[in-house]
Amino acid sequence: MIPRRPFSQVLSRAAAVLAVTLGLLATGGLTATAAPDPKRPDPFPSETGPIRPDDARIGIAAEDPVRDLGAPISSLTVMEGAVGRTPDGRDVVYAVPAGENALLNVVDLHSRQLLRTVPLQGAAGAWAITVASDGSLYVGTYPNAHLYRYDPGTGTVTDLGQPIPGEAVIYGLTADQNGNVYAGTYPTAHAFKYDPSNGEVTDYGSLDPVQQYARSTVYDPDHNKLFVGISTPNARLLRIDVETREVEDITPPGTTAKDFIDLDYAGGRVFANASSRLVVVDAVTGEQVKFTDATTGSLVMDYPIAARGVSAAGPGGVYFTNNTLDLIHYDLDTNTVASTSVRLTRGASIGYGWVTDNGQQVLYGLAGNYSGGTFRYDPQAKTLAQWSSPFKYVPVALMHTIADPATGKVFVNAFLNGSTSIYDPATGKSTVTTRQGQVEGWAWDNTGKLYVGVYPYGRLSLWDPNAPASPTNPKELFSLVDSHHQNRPVSVVPAGKSVYVGTTPAYGEYGGALTVYDVPTGAFTVYRNLVPDQTISSLLPVGAGLWAGSSIEGGQGTEPVATEAHLVKVDPSNGAVLADVVPVPGAASINELIVGPDGNLWGLADGIVFVANPTTGAVLRQIPVFSGRTGANDGALSWRDGYLYGVAGGRLFVVDSLGGVSTMLRDHGLNRLTQTPDGTYYTLLRPDGWTNPTNLASYTPPADPCPQSDLRATVWTGNINSHVVNRHVEYGCTLTDVLPDAEADWPSHGAYVHAVDKKVEELERAGTVERWEGLLIRVAAARSDVGR
Repeated sequence: MIPRRPFSQVLSRAAAVLAVTLGLLATGGLTATAAPDPKRPDPFPSETGPIRPDDARIGIAAEDPVRDLGAPISSLTVMEGAVGRTPDGRDVVYAVPAGENALLNVVDLHSRQLLRTVPLQGAAGAWAITVASDGSLYVGTYPNAHLYRYDPGTGTVTDLGQPIPGEAVIYGLTADQNGNVYAGTYPTAHAFKYDPSNGEVTDYGSLDPVQQYARSTVYDPDHNKLFVGISTPNARLLRIDVETREVEDITPPGTTAKDFIDLDYAGGRVFANASSRLVVVDAVTGEQVKFTDATTGSLVMDYPIAARGVSAAGPGGVYFTNNTLDLIHYDLDTNTVASTSVRLTRGASIGYGWVTDNGQQVLYGLAGNYSGGTFRYDPQAKTLAQWSSPFKYVPVALMHTIADPATGKVFVNAFLNGSTSIYDPATGKSTVTTRQGQVEGWAWDNTGKLYVGVYPYGRLSLWDPNAPASPTNPKELFSLVDSHHQNRPVSVVPAGKSVYVGTTPAYGEYGGALTVYDVPTGAFTVYRNLVPDQTISSLLPVGAGLWAGSSIEGGQGTEPVATEAHLVKVDPSNGAVLADVVPVPGAASINELIVGPDGNLWGLADGIVFVANPTTGAVLRQIPVFSGRTGANDGALSWRDGYLYGVAGGRLFVVDSLGGVSTMLRDHGLNRLTQTPDGTYYTLLRPDGWTNPTNLASYTPPADPCPQSDLRATVWTGNINSHVVNRHVEYGCTLTDVLPDAEADWPSHGAYVHAVDKKVEELERAGTVERWEGLLIRVAAARSDVGR
C-alpha cells in the first residue's frame, strides 16, 4: 500500500519537479529522455503545424468478428424469359431468377409445374436468353459475362465460358437458322457470334469508342445481317454483315433516344425499344418506317412500349405491352398498331413464344419481373389468361440497410428487386414489408418515417413503415430522372424543414446534383454540377451551411473525367459554393461525412479518414485505414463514445479518435453499416466465395466500461487544463476517465488532490503515463477548484 503524503508535500514536490522539467525542456536537456512515445501525439500539438497522416495500426481479428444472420430476403427477379419445347413434346418457359449461382428454372406451360432448376455456377442473373434453332437454350449472364447452353433433352447445362474476355454482362442474345447465337456485351460494347459446331467465337469488335453498352442484338435471317443497339448516352443502331464483318451505322436521323434496350426482327423490319418508344426500321434501306396508330388514325414515327421488345410474328403480327400494360399488336400487313383490348396485370411483357394449342397458334409470355407472372393470349378468341409460374424464390443480393432508432429493428432492401424486409433482433426473424424499389440512400425523420432515395428514377419518397401500404404510402415527393437527368439518390439527409439529396447523373451523363426539398411546401430546387462532372456522394448540414462530398463518378456507362474528389461548402438557399477543398489528394470519392465529438467534420475519402475544420474545411488530420479506391455508394461511418466505426471497400474498421489509430476488424465481404439503440452494428455480408452480399450480419463492439467518455484533447482536472494529451488507456476509457472524478462530492480539495496523486502513481508504474505527464496532472489537480 502506498503511504498517503500530506497535501502540502505533494504540491511542493510536484512544483519543484515541474520547474526542473520545464527548465530542461527549455534548454533541450530532455530531448532524448522526454520525447513522447511515437505512438502518441505530441504533448503540446501545434494547431498550425504541417498535416501528417497518422500511422495506421492495422490488425486483422483472429476470429471473424461479425455474426452471419443469414439471408433476410428471398425473392424473385426475372429480367427476361423465353418459351421453348422439349424433345418429349413439353411446352416450357425458361427463366433465370437473379441470385447467387443463379438457377435456370424450367416450367411446364400447361401443367404449370416446375420441372427442374439447374445452377449456373458463377452467375448472379441473366439479361439475355434465347432458344436456338436446334431447341437448345442459351443464357448470357452477369457479372461474369459467361455463355451457358442448356440441353432440354438431358437437362444439363454447359458453361461455355466468356466469349469476350474481360466483359461483365452479356446482353441481347439472338439466334440464326443454323444454330449460331449472337449477343452484345458491357462494358466495352462488343458484339459476337458463337458457333456451336466448333465452339468458335467471332468477335465483331468494340463497336463504340466511348459508349459501353452493346445493349441489344437481333439477327435478320432474310439478309444474313446482325443488328446491334448501342446505348447511353446516345442510341445508335448498327448493321453488321456477319460474313464480311462490315459495320454500318444506320441510326435514324434525329434519334434522341439514349438507348436501344431491345431489338427484334419480323417481316423485313427491325423493331426497336428506343428509350421506351417503339421505333421501326426497314432492314434493307435502314430508313425509319412510319406506321398508323389505329386509335387516332394518324401516321406516327414511334409509339409507347414497356416491354422486353416485341414477340415473334404470329396471327395479327407482333405483340408487346405499352406504358399502361395494354397488350398491343403491330399488323405487319397494314403497318398499324392497335390494342387487343386486353391488359396484363402482372407487369410488362418480358418474354414471348408462340405455342400450338388445339391446332391454333397462341401467344405465351412472362409479365413483370417480380412475381413469375405468365400469360396466354389467344388472338383468334381474343382471350387472356394470367397466372404465376412457380419459379424458385432465392436469396437476393442486398442493397441497403438501416436501423429503426425507436424499435431497434433493422430494415433491409434488395438490389434490383427492391423488396424490403424488417429483421427483428429479438426473434431473429425477417418479415417482408412494402417494396420500395432499389434504395440508394434513406434516412429517418423525427416522426418515425423514412425518406427513401430510389433508383432508377432519381426519386425521393416518404414512407411510414407503421402504416399500411397504399398509393400514397410510400408517397413520391419528386423524381429527377427525366427533368434533371439524375438517377441514384446516394445521400439522403433530413435536417430541420429541409431534406438534402445528393445524386449521381443518369446513364451516360456527367454532373451529379444537390437537391434541396422543402418539407412544408413540397417544393424542391436542384443544383447541378456543384463540382463539375462529379456525383454528390455525401452531405452534412453544419449550422446554416451544408458540406457536400463528391465522387469522380459520372453516370453508369461513363469513364470519370475528373481526377479527385472535392469537399465543398454550399449555401443551400441558392446553391452558391462557399468553400472548395481537396481533403485527400487523389481520392476518388468522399463517401461519408459526420460531425465528431470534437466538433470537427470527419469524413471518409476512399480508405482515408480525414478531419476538417467545420467552418473552413481546412484539413487538420488524416488517418489511413486501407489503400485503394471506392465508389459513390460505398462507405458508412458511425460514432460510439469516441470510436469511429466504419465500413468501406468491404472492410469493417474502427478509428480511435484521440489516438488517430485505425484497427481493421474484418478485411472483406461487407457493405453498409447501421447501429441499433443497444449499440449493435448491422452490415450486409457477402459470404466467402460469393459475388454479392445476400446476408445480414451483426457486429457487437466490446463493452464500454466508461460510457460518455471525456473526449477532450487534453486532460482536465476540474477547471484546469493539464496540457497532457488525453487518449484511450483501455477500450472505452480515456486518461481523463480513469482519473478521480472531478465532479464527485469531495470532502476537501486536499482529498481530491491526494486521490489524483495516488491514481497517477499507479498509471506511472504501469507505464500508461510518463513521469513528466504525471507531474503536469498533479499540478493541474492542485491548482483546480475541485473540493474548494
